[in-house]
Amino acid sequence: MGLIAAIIGLGLVGLCLRTVPTVLMETNLVGGIAGPLTGIPASPPRTAAPAAPTPSMSIDPTTETNPSAEPAKLQAKRKAKSLQKVEVPASGPGTYHAADKSVRPTTAAGSLIRYDVRVEKGLSIDPDKAAILIQGILDDKRSWRSTGHWRFELAPVGGPATLHAYIVTPETTDRLCAPYLTRGEVSCQNGNRVVLNAKRWLLGVDSYGSDLTNYRRYLVNHEFGHALGKHHVDCPGPGRLAPVMMQQTKGLGACRKNPWPQATED
Repeated sequence: MGLIAAIIGLGLVGLCLRTVPTVLMETNLVGGIAGPLTGIPASPPRTAAPAAPTPSMSIDPTTETNPSAEPAKLQAKRKAKSLQKVEVPASGPGTYHAADKSVRPTTAAGSLIRYDVRVEKGLSIDPDKAAILIQGILDDKRSWRSTGHWRFELAPVGGPATLHAYIVTPETTDRLCAPYLTRGEVSCQNGNRVVLNAKRWLLGVDSYGSDLTNYRRYLVNHEFGHALGKHHVDCPGPGRLAPVMMQQTKGLGACRKNPWPQATED
């Protein structure tokens, strides 16, 4: 019995000796894991993965936080891009591109007035197209020719002409209109010159909004009206059509816009 007990005792000691290394290795493993958790590296630090970038101030927060707004923003950007800003130089060389077109009036009634057209160099205005447009306005049945007193003929520059129409920069407008004070903003008729300010021709005015077509009609009829001896008049009453010789460039008052001398009330 004593021999058997001794053998069993020796076996238990062997088992304990084999168990100790296992426990030590597990302790070392725990230490390796615990290092980074306590801020003490157990091995050389690895390069940290880059953090997700923070949106910069140049990124629209609406786009970042509300993806559903992106189509509307893109549409707005396209719309803004399509509205190209027209730039009008403040001054020019004082030399001109001449319109070469010749267009006769469509009526035989009234005194014939020949005129030609010049556009100052440096402006993005085709002189022949501008001249054709002006003739179309003056020869319209709602314009001055409908009175039966006058008719207009577009003549090429260099030929016989009673009037000379100019589309020019604001500074040249001031020079050609002196001593009238146009201050780079408005147009004038001065002697045999009808001077149309390119700033108004290209940009229009607030009183006509985006209706550049009718503003150009008004501008031509108003300044040529001065050449016919017509003077400024006031608004005839609230809601009425503004007379063409009213200074509609400066505002409409209580009147409604009207580009024609012979317009009829609705």
